[in-house]
Amino acid sequence: MKKYWFIGLFFCLISASFISSCSKDKIQDFGDVEFLDENKAIVKINMASAYSDDRYMVVKFNEVRVTPWIRGREPYPGGGYNTRGPSSSEFLLVDAGNINVKITVPKSTDDGTDSLVLYTTSIDVKAGSRYTLHVTDTAANTKIIPVEETFALPDSSYSSYRFVHLMPNVEAIDLYYGFYSTSAAGQRPDQDSLVMSNIKYGEVSPTFLINRSVTRTWKIRPAGAAVSNETVLAYYANAGSTLNQRQYNAYAMGWAGQTSAFMKPYISFMLVR
Repeated sequence: MKKYWFIGLFFCLISASFISSCSKDKIQDFGDVEFLDENKAIVKINMASAYSDDRYMVVKFNEVRVTPWIRGREPYPGGGYNTRGPSSSEFLLVDAGNINVKITVPKSTDDGTDSLVLYTTSIDVKAGSRYTLHVTDTAANTKIIPVEETFALPDSSYSSYRFVHLMPNVEAIDLYYGFYSTSAAGQRPDQDSLVMSNIKYGEVSPTFLINRSVTRTWKIRPAGAAVSNETVLAYYANAGSTLNQRQYNAYAMGWAGQTSAFMKPYISFMLVR
């Protein structure tokens, strides 16, 4: 009897230790958490300013930095596909109201002050709302296009999009969806389908849905251009741009006629949700 009592006690102690260990593992500290309430809004910054020196910039709200050093084609926070950001859809939590937005170049030895102020403006942010601030053009021509997001997910087997034209030297753009190929030589313009036409610089298209049964290639051309390989400004083929029940901001950025990695045209996909 003593032997069995000892073994039983041993297993009880092991079980108690295991339960205690499991309980500790389930307790996670996520730090200070703020929730969206009637006085807050959420904001994402789409940095689409393309400079030849690929400069780092920071964005400030009411003189407080809300981004780390970021460059063109780098949404913050979160990112998407054919961007420099991660493939995630975070937003910043901000106090609603009138926000002074400033885009600056930090000093090379960063002491928190600005080397150069590129642009400043004020934007009204409604409480309980969700916004993307699209930053386009450069230097004195910089502008911010605020777009209120809806967070409306599509049905299964579909992806939801809005297209934003952010290429300063192209008056208007046509968006196509066509034959899947990741190389210029493999493009098949005879299989391109027009999705959105004549989206002017600085404009945002209506929301549209794509059936994501197969991966295809996205292309942008100047509005009204012939449907040929020679007229393609930029293209992108990746299954990440058509994930099931995801919401995207597709956008064109860069400069027509430029060929450097920092300046050339891109079509990118920023995850909204």
